[in-house]
Amino acid sequence: MEYTYKYPRPAVTADCIVITRDIEPKVLLIQRGDQPFKGSWAFPGGFMNMDETTEQCAVRELEEETGLRLSKIQQIGAYSKVDRDPRGRTVTVAYLAIVDAPVAVTGQDDAAKADWWSLSDLPHLAFDHYDIMQDAIRVYAQAIEANKKSIHDQFKEQKERMHELSKEIREQCAHVQDLCNNYTKGEK
Repeated sequence: MEYTYKYPRPAVTADCIVITRDIEPKVLLIQRGDQPFKGSWAFPGGFMNMDETTEQCAVRELEEETGLRLSKIQQIGAYSKVDRDPRGRTVTVAYLAIVDAPVAVTGQDDAAKADWWSLSDLPHLAFDHYDIMQDAIRVYAQAIEANKKSIHDQFKEQKERMHELSKEIREQCAHVQDLCNNYTKGEK
């Protein structure tokens, strides 16, 4: 299918920000192997293919550049500053993935390296990735808080169910005791 428009179109990219649930969370970054920003650290990401969604692009680029395969990601937002990419007009859609702990990764494809960095000790980031990082941390904090509430609610439900079961067991024991007492009275 040929695409022809009288208006210029921006390129679309997707980035995947992977953060751990550690007490001191870490983020997965790649060191860029190509220009622009060769040698700088950035999120795994790249240009979207015509036959994929931005979510599929983020998952694909993450695996291509780090070897990490994930399927559960959450959109953080779209970033469209006019000068965000020196190669030309580019809009990116950023996604967040949360993992329990750092896993082995290697720089692949156009990533020279891949490594986990403490959120409190980030290197210089390429493009507008500082802005994206701020939003990623906000979404991460919301997700962690929601997970805590969910776990608390599950615990509360389990506690209530255990209380109900305990009550049912006491009632059954009392019933069995009554049957035993009645049986014993009948023998006399």
